[in-house]
Amino acid sequence: MKKILFVCATGGITSTVAEQKIIEACKEAKIEFKAYRCSAPEVSTYLKDVDFIVATAAIGDNYPIPVINGLPFLTGIGKEEVIAKILELAKAD
Repeated sequence: MKKILFVCATGGITSTVAEQKIIEACKEAKIEFKAYRCSAPEVSTYLKDVDFIVATAAIGDNYPIPVINGLPFLTGIGKEEVIAKILELAKAD
């Protein structure tokens, strides 16, 4: 089971929006995952415990795990492509 870190500026509202969309998509695809949520400054404290990051805030990309831009969950532009990429990562061994 993959562990996904959802990140936004405060660790609250926009990361929750992204998380809920991924919960729906993973249910449909029958993929289980564990979700974590945090604010941008807290990312480094979660790195050893998660497989990849979905960020709705700018956090950079200098991390040892994949960082997915979650902004499409807020704008709707490119959302399906981002969901497909996250599902692919969530399924990977």
